[in-house]
Amino acid sequence: LVLGGGARGAAEECLRLAEELGAAVVTTANGKGIVAETHPLSLGVSLHTRAVRRWLGERDTVLAIGTELAESDLWDTPPALGGILIRADIDPAQMYTGVPADIPLVGDARGTLRALLAAGSLAGGHDGRTGQDTRSGGGAGTAEGTGTAQPDADALHRAVAALRAERDEETQSQDAHLLPYLTAIRSVLPANAVITSDSAQCCYFGAIPHLPVAPEGRYLHPTGFGTLGYALPAAIGAKTADPGRAVVALSGDGGLQFSVQELATAVQLQLPLPVVVFDNGGYGEIRDEMRARGDRPTAVDLPPVDLPALARAYGGHGARAASPDALAEALAKALVTPGPTLITVPEEHSR
Repeated sequence: LVLGGGARGAAEECLRLAEELGAAVVTTANGKGIVAETHPLSLGVSLHTRAVRRWLGERDTVLAIGTELAESDLWDTPPALGGILIRADIDPAQMYTGVPADIPLVGDARGTLRALLAAGSLAGGHDGRTGQDTRSGGGAGTAEGTGTAQPDADALHRAVAALRAERDEETQSQDAHLLPYLTAIRSVLPANAVITSDSAQCCYFGAIPHLPVAPEGRYLHPTGFGTLGYALPAAIGAKTADPGRAVVALSGDGGLQFSVQELATAVQLQLPLPVVVFDNGGYGEIRDEMRARGDRPTAVDLPPVDLPALARAYGGHGARAASPDALAEALAKALVTPGPTLITVPEEHSR
């Protein structure tokens, strides 16, 4: 299953379908967390990795729900699919854009999936949690009427875990230094927290693929727009809409400074709002791309800014986190402190 933002209202149905089919789940950034990313069938947001793109091309059937399958979702051109593509989308125009559907299903995601589940024609009675046929008259692990052996749950989960490990090994050089900090963030946040994301390396190499989100949580990312400075105003909006819910903004130092003046708004509201900034001294992704091309990095390094002091100057709070434990402590405090708290993780400590 490939889940996009259009499947958000059908989280329960997506999970049930995945388990009954014995199908692994991969999502776009907008679909992050529709199926809990700790579920043994989940590959999270990893359509951008070679391992998952190869795996997707080898599937007999791909069911894409509520996603445009566009380059902004995939971070690349659409993968070549060797099997049948079923697309479920409320917009009929999406059926033949990007990757044309072999079988188009036009309709609301929840209603469409409920109809599929009720028909039972796809699931074949297989339970991905137990590996057993759930209907009378079918042999254990066999799809009724097809004679096709279904993988048992343990084997399926091992296969997904192996693919997840291959994906992680592929991206290790880019994101390994971020993982302890993301673990620290997750350890503090409640399951229903809202996380807002900037166009920053700590987000698209870090939080998007590696910070688990459950269906009751939300991850808001400026998909497709490359927006710098999105995280802070988006977090203010989310916190204003639901003051009792934990909200945290994740950003880089370059992106934050596109909208850092919104700290004044956050101070006026006096709602607890942690702003975690991974400071790599400029526009790290553009810098790395220049180096990868053999170019001399130009106009990508920013003069050092004492961002915690700037937050205090606005009337908020500021802290530095030189270790994952320090980040967890600062974040926990910020979640109960009125007003914004800007927490920087200096690049020399996160690498």
